[in-house]
Amino acid sequence: MSFYINENPVKLTETPTAADRIRAKRRVVHITEDMKTLDDLVKSGVVKSDAVKKVVYPYDENFKEFNTPCPGTVDEMREVMKEFYKGTITKEDIKEFFAGYCDSLYARKEETILNFYEYFLDQSYAEAVYQCFQEGREIAGKKGIPTDGMIYYNADYYYRAEEAHKILKEAAEEYGAKYGTKVDASKRDKAFCRDYLTGTPDFNDKWNFMANMEASGRLMKQDAVPPKDFWFLYRRGEDLATKNSFLYIGGKDWSEQISVPFKMPNAGKNTERYFWLSDLYRVRKEKDKNYKAYNEFLDQLIITRVWGDSAIVVRRRH
Repeated sequence: MSFYINENPVKLTETPTAADRIRAKRRVVHITEDMKTLDDLVKSGVVKSDAVKKVVYPYDENFKEFNTPCPGTVDEMREVMKEFYKGTITKEDIKEFFAGYCDSLYARKEETILNFYEYFLDQSYAEAVYQCFQEGREIAGKKGIPTDGMIYYNADYYYRAEEAHKILKEAAEEYGAKYGTKVDASKRDKAFCRDYLTGTPDFNDKWNFMANMEASGRLMKQDAVPPKDFWFLYRRGEDLATKNSFLYIGGKDWSEQISVPFKMPNAGKNTERYFWLSDLYRVRKEKDKNYKAYNEFLDQLIITRVWGDSAIVVRRRH
């Protein structure tokens, strides 16, 4: 008997789907029946441990259940979510990929299934934030604005990431049910072990990290829910941000571009190291009927004026 790392290699047509393009990249490797674990595969020289894309084991109780996906699988998870945020992969595609990943390492226990869920969810939120900032760079480029010192927030990615979160929870629980394993994905949401500051999977948490790296921006209340259709783009200027600072902000049917009204601080007086976005802009009632929600969200956003200043003390917003 023999089987393959990719049992059903995809032959691309002239118009392949995004899901098929991803599957077609997987390696096809011949494996014999005496290779019962990933260690056996590596020792045999058939594959390298860092190059395994997919390992499909026969359903045999003697085969080992592996606890974490290999690097190639994690990379593929990121690619799947990239296509999801581009709108080329469906909910059903994601569930099919999830089941394939769990099958690839013979996942049957709740802990192992939740490990796959956690890795997939981590890649999902990371890709949502990355795609959000990429969109901001494209907007800045069209307006002739330098993209260094730029941050961008678009609520569409927040809600799309939450949709993906729900899909992955369903995928984990449905996969467990297929093999008689009760899986409660919400347990892992409350004890997330990846790189989130809050210990829970969250778009705003990932966005904070990126915004701080790009222009020292931050959403002070990380569980704040943005109004649908809200977005803003800010680019830090020069000379303590007093020159060429730029704010572009909008909602469903409106947008506005303003010059940030900074002034050089007088010598000997305290310098404000940051500003609240709501001090620069307030959404008026006549602009949007949901203006209160917009302003409440703006009340949570701060941006640092002085790049690289680590000695920042942020007052609580009342």
